[in-house]
Amino acid sequence: MSEVEREARSVLAREFLLHEGGPCRIKLCGMSRERDIAAVNACLPDMVGFVCDFPTSRRSVPSGEMGRLAGQVSERVYTVGVSVDLPFGRVAYNANRHADIVQLHGHEDATYISGLRTRMAGGIIQAFRIRSRTDVERALASPADMVLLDAGQGSGTTFDWSLVEGFGDRRPFILAGGLTPSNVAEAIAALHPWGVDMSSGVETDGSKDPNKMAAAVAAVRRTHG
Repeated sequence: MSEVEREARSVLAREFLLHEGGPCRIKLCGMSRERDIAAVNACLPDMVGFVCDFPTSRRSVPSGEMGRLAGQVSERVYTVGVSVDLPFGRVAYNANRHADIVQLHGHEDATYISGLRTRMAGGIIQAFRIRSRTDVERALASPADMVLLDAGQGSGTTFDWSLVEGFGDRRPFILAGGLTPSNVAEAIAALHPWGVDMSSGVETDGSKDPNKMAAAVAAVRRTHG
């Protein structure tokens, strides 16, 4: 993909995040192997995530490997580079070469996001760990294109959904944390998120499970008939 084509796709990815309404979108996250990408291309979620340069996560891949894997993803799926407290110049560098969207999962603030925005054209998702009303208010105030509400960094558990009842009336959001093919439809019906994100919920014994990935995508699609 040429630099011009890369930038044009990044612009489309940001527009995708900013588009309200429509069916619930689905993101599958934490891909680290070629077989994971084959499963993604078979079930075609809207977005696929790669945890980049975060060694404490078993799902982390180096930026070069993220680029190699992202290059194998169907053009029908937007790629998301997930980072935790990396310098924004490094995140933008990776995004401009390897990912359509970046997802910030650390302590990044408005100044960080502003600096990142000047260096990349793609979409920006900011993740928030929801434990209190204060966390909810922080998420509502985020200058990112989209916010993701989670229980923690890949914790695989749900948070208290009552904390975010009505959140979608104030701004669109992606729901994460403990979602599986079995409970994702219930979550969508209860909270009406813009999108949902699954990682550990589509794994078996710590590895991505193609059958669970396909079941998750199908379960979300069924919520809209």
